Amino acid sequence: MAGMYTCPANEAVIVSGCCYSKPTVKFEGRFLFFPCAQRIDKLSIETITTTITTNRVMSKNRIPINVTGTAQIKININDRRSVYDATAYFPDANARDISAICSENLKVIS
Repeated sequence: MAGMYTCPANEAVIVSGCCYSKPTVKFEGRFLFFPCAQRIDKLSIETITTTITTNRVMSKNRIPINVTGTAQIKININDRRSVYDATAYFPDANARDISAICSENLKVIS
């Protein structure tokens, strides 16, 4: 049985399975899919803001300071490679999950 899926403006949909040699990314609009033979993964393409706080970081002069930074995360939908990489790293992740993963990665770097 076929199903109709409507993709909202704030997400990308990745369709894979039967009739697709490789996963296909769809933005906005409606499309037909077959739930028994195809899979749909959703990816948030909103701008995600996250705050990173690092306590007692040593400055250049060896003075402990607290640092708070803000990062904005956005998936570049104009570059197909970026979208495919994001779907590999964040399959079916919502904005909160993506923010948490990026925050942890940025804390390790800082």
